[in-house]
Amino acid sequence: MKQGLLFFLIMGSTLLHVWAQEPFSKGSFLLEEQQFQSARIHFLLQLKSRPNDAGLLIGLGNAYVGLQSPDSAKIAFKRAFQVGQSNPNVLAGMGMVALLNNDHDAASDYFERTRRADKTNPEIYCNLAEACLNPFKTDTVSALSYLKQGLDLSPKYGRLHQLTGDLELVKKNFGSALNAYERATFFDPKSAISYRKAGYAYFRSAAFREALNDFNKSIALNPDQILVYKYQGDLFYALGRYQEAGQAYLTYHERAEVTSEDKERMAFVLFFSKKYEDSAKLLEQLTSVSREESVLLRIKGYIAYETGNYQKGLDDLDQFFQQHNPEKIIALDYSYYAKILQKLGKDSLARLNFIKSAALDSNRMDTYEELARYESKKGMHQQAALHFRKMMDRGADKLITSFQIGKEFYFEGEIWRTRLDSVREVEKSGHTPLPDSTAIRKSMVRYYSRADSTFAVVNQLNPEYAGAYVWRGRIQSILDPDALATGAKEMYEKALSILEKSEMAKNQKTIIEGYRYLGSYYYLGYERLLRKDKVLAAEMKTKSMECFTKISTLDPADNQAKEVLSKINKRK
Repeated sequence: MKQGLLFFLIMGSTLLHVWAQEPFSKGSFLLEEQQFQSARIHFLLQLKSRPNDAGLLIGLGNAYVGLQSPDSAKIAFKRAFQVGQSNPNVLAGMGMVALLNNDHDAASDYFERTRRADKTNPEIYCNLAEACLNPFKTDTVSALSYLKQGLDLSPKYGRLHQLTGDLELVKKNFGSALNAYERATFFDPKSAISYRKAGYAYFRSAAFREALNDFNKSIALNPDQILVYKYQGDLFYALGRYQEAGQAYLTYHERAEVTSEDKERMAFVLFFSKKYEDSAKLLEQLTSVSREESVLLRIKGYIAYETGNYQKGLDDLDQFFQQHNPEKIIALDYSYYAKILQKLGKDSLARLNFIKSAALDSNRMDTYEELARYESKKGMHQQAALHFRKMMDRGADKLITSFQIGKEFYFEGEIWRTRLDSVREVEKSGHTPLPDSTAIRKSMVRYYSRADSTFAVVNQLNPEYAGAYVWRGRIQSILDPDALATGAKEMYEKALSILEKSEMAKNQKTIIEGYRYLGSYYYLGYERLLRKDKVLAAEMKTKSMECFTKISTLDPADNQAKEVLSKINKRK
């Protein structure tokens, strides 16, 4: 049965000092670093030459507790009692055996005998608290009582504060745990373990900067540790700093008894570091051990997508969704599934899975971008505009995203414009019944106007962004086809004033568009004024010719410019 992270954090010190007389520091170190299998082997080897050493037997019992083998732990503690009944550390171990047997009266008796044996020694109170904090039969009330008694006698004893932090972690009181660990490091500033535990508590509280700071302090005090590198790797992984996570995990893997879960996390780190081949090799090792682990199919599917093997990715993720607990599916699962479906041409299914991904994690900007681009391509411009807006709400560049939103509203306006043209053609033929062309036109105007307002925001953000003026010019020219107002003219003039300062060749097509509109605007004005105001009409004619002449200069093959110039020259 898998235990939670808190179990392993507490096991880093549980009952370590009950066998304080054990002379072999290697055993102490292995238990501190949760290398329980190595610790078990170490103590068994030592016991071959010293079978009646109570300290070694207590250490063996602790190793079995870490290996989640309470029955074997009881046997080791009882053997220790047989050879060292008067040893207070052994008495504390027997108290834990009684707890494991649900015999609270016997546990209290052993613990009290332990306390009386050396009642002025703060380590005794630490040992008693550790015995009560064993992960199988935790007695937090008694643990707190012993810690208070110890602190009353020795308020500056660092390990008592460290264990108080452990107790608060068991109760998931992270703030209180942090306060206790800070006291532990204050009274014992050379305790690498206290800094490590403080870092872990900060990590669980999402105070990542403080967590990293304490992990670094712990490593500086003792770089030969093991567990701190796992915690540091977990922190970097949570922050998306995968290269650093990989380095920390590599150190941990080189020193630790690595579990399948550790290897799974390493496979993810390698994947996110774009080391797909290394990740795949590690997954193959894991699959050979546990073929039913759905989490392996998850990362296999991810890798298949990244390496272009889309059908395999689809097969892996299909199998993953069948096997994995639905409550433990993450947003990235749906996102990768959607991207694979997209590559295989299953666009509508892809969109549904992007929507599922966004529902699980509404902060992933890339999911909204995928949705918006798909919807834009499929003519779903209102939905695309909505998802671009959600991108912007989550920190996407406001200018660029506003420009995209403006274009979506413009294209939605184009859809209504096409409908309007179709209805009007039918109206001319006299067929009935017909949709209301007035209502259709209102929708067209509404979306073009929203587009214009959005491009205006772009111009406010950057007055030198010519593209927004061009799109506004197009909109105004559509809404004012007879060029009676000056809106489109002003937009194209602003765009040209910017574009002509930049690379002419690069922007030639847009510059020609601007001059074509202005030439047409002046020509229509010339025709309207020809009989009313010949002087002003002449000015309009001259300006129109100048515009079309510039087009001919930029593109001598432009036939429309030639035709208009020829037509104007023939007019008197």
